[in-house]
Amino acid sequence: MKRWFPLAVWVVALLGSAWAQTVRVVAAADLQYALPDLARAFASKNPGTKVQLTFGSSGKLFTQLTQGLEADIYFSAEAIYPKLLEERGLAEPGTRKPYALGQVVIWLDRRLGLRPEPDALKNPQITQLAIANPLHAPYGRAAVTLLERYGLLKRRRDTPIPDFARLPWEAIPWERLTGGVEAYWDATPLRQGKPGFTFVYGENIGQTAQLALASTRAGILALPLAVNESLSKPGVYWVAPLESHLRLEQHYVILKGRGRPEVVAFHRFVGSPEGRAILKRSGFLVPGE
Repeated sequence: MKRWFPLAVWVVALLGSAWAQTVRVVAAADLQYALPDLARAFASKNPGTKVQLTFGSSGKLFTQLTQGLEADIYFSAEAIYPKLLEERGLAEPGTRKPYALGQVVIWLDRRLGLRPEPDALKNPQITQLAIANPLHAPYGRAAVTLLERYGLLKRRRDTPIPDFARLPWEAIPWERLTGGVEAYWDATPLRQGKPGFTFVYGENIGQTAQLALASTRAGILALPLAVNESLSKPGVYWVAPLESHLRLEQHYVILKGRGRPEVVAFHRFVGSPEGRAILKRSGFLVPGE
């Protein structure tokens, strides 16, 4: 498989004939391998339907949906965005469902010769670290909280966000962190003994994986990307305990007025035993397992 990650965002599953009914899906980028597999499996059972996929950061897709982006189903890497769509009357009632629990990994280029674990990020060879932008990407938020949990970041008490240092992870106003991680966290443990250190931000977790692979040689990524051979062959990774970072409860929902039969059928297929098995094979923790 090529070492290539789509930066965006239109990926069309060419399933079915030209006159086939279409299900338009917008999704978090950690699904960029799993969703095409789900779409193919669904199409094999529904030859009159094709699934069109768009990948990006959960937060940016949410904003676009509130501004009129045409889509039928939205998959988010964090539950808050589908909940907000419900609250704003932009989702079909009763269709928000959990599909996975996100797992975070520290990924390192195999050529570094380092054991992938939190302390490895202090190594002088690690002068850049790829993370998703925590402003709008849930995996970026999880990355920051993981680094904080292992003492590699410490919240600044002089942050411009009121009471920021005392807020729990789930209450941090992430959308207001416009100054970059180091405007709000002290990264001294990551900088000590190095000629320099910088965070390199991907717009979504797929782009972050591309940055880690192509340039930074280190990144905090999603497990469903790390297990793919495009990353597992050139790199090594450590799976973080779920309690060590912001909990990523991942939900999907049908958008308001989009509950056509083919859309409902795909929505149900994702939660079926076959759909859940595909997600599990792709590196996701599925609800109830």
